[in-house]
Amino acid sequence: MEWGGAPLDAKLSMQVAPVRTARETTFADEYPWHQRVGGFSALPALIRQLGGDPGAILGACGLALDDFADKECRVPFSAVARVLHEAAAATGTPHFGLLAGRTWHLEGGGPVSELVRHSLTLGDALRIFVAHQHLNSEAGMAFLIARSGVADFGYAFYRGGGARSAEAYDAAAAIAVNYLRELLGPGWHPLEVLLPHSAPADLSHYRALFRVPPRFDSEFMAIRFPEALLERAIEGADRERWRRAADAVAQMERATPLGLVQHVFRALRVQLLAGGSSGDTVAQALGLHRRTLNRRLREEGTTFQRCLDLVRFEVACQLLTATHVSLDDIAAALGYASVSPFMRSFRRWSGTTPAQWRRTAGHAEPRTLAAHLPTQVPVDANA
Repeated sequence: MEWGGAPLDAKLSMQVAPVRTARETTFADEYPWHQRVGGFSALPALIRQLGGDPGAILGACGLALDDFADKECRVPFSAVARVLHEAAAATGTPHFGLLAGRTWHLEGGGPVSELVRHSLTLGDALRIFVAHQHLNSEAGMAFLIARSGVADFGYAFYRGGGARSAEAYDAAAAIAVNYLRELLGPGWHPLEVLLPHSAPADLSHYRALFRVPPRFDSEFMAIRFPEALLERAIEGADRERWRRAADAVAQMERATPLGLVQHVFRALRVQLLAGGSSGDTVAQALGLHRRTLNRRLREEGTTFQRCLDLVRFEVACQLLTATHVSLDDIAAALGYASVSPFMRSFRRWSGTTPAQWRRTAGHAEPRTLAAHLPTQVPVDANA
């Protein structure tokens, strides 16, 4: 698993912000993490082109047309996920997420994209993207896994996607393929594309974009390719432009460092992808002693167990609602040893069973978890 950042200062993207008090940030406001508009500035025009009313759709999601007039505008990620979902339904376009993702390009994408474009190798480029992707989106994390001769470049949401994650994951997959083709050439295609939602009736749009049949009902989203490709040199890389972009990204990191809770959420999502959920490992990833991590989380008004429950519930909602992944496999993806402790935890989180949640299509929003969890969550012996 790659946290990335080696070509820059490896500690840069792991800075922990000054501790904020519980009064300033609590789970009552659900940590409204944001998304840079970026390529999504094309969403109103895309909705209109497909016969929808962008003003009405955005308004129903708590946004306005003006929010998408500036690529640097930042809006709640949960609202963007809802827009993608509602636009797909309103326009009768199940592959709307793919169309939305294809509007993102490295060119004109800001300092992080410039840094990626002018890296020496594909591996350098993707590690940089992983390390600094939070400057574009705060509710999920990019990851790079290389093992057994293959590499997975993917994206995992840890807050805000919930029951509306399918279109957001389609958009993320389309963005990833766009970037890889800009770095490797337009003729490139992946070995495999993994998508965490069930297969649509019409696969033609997916096959046309990815040039391979996707594997649906996956437990995570990833673009898979040969590991050796990470050593491929990036044509046209300009080291002077890379250095200027590196300075700009460093300034952005210093100006908007991640808070402690978000660091914990990101580290937990990494752990779940690796099959674990250890507090000691998370603390080590953040350069903190476990007791220090626990103390600082208490000062933030939360606990490690609460953060773990929130991330697990978010991922569970995504997989139960959008996929046909079995309960046993969902339990394993959440770091449980078996399905029984997962089912007990899910009932504690939501007041219902995973099977009932799946049957009702997860109409309750993930934010309801905050109401079910007390500030001090009892330690889960299976965590």
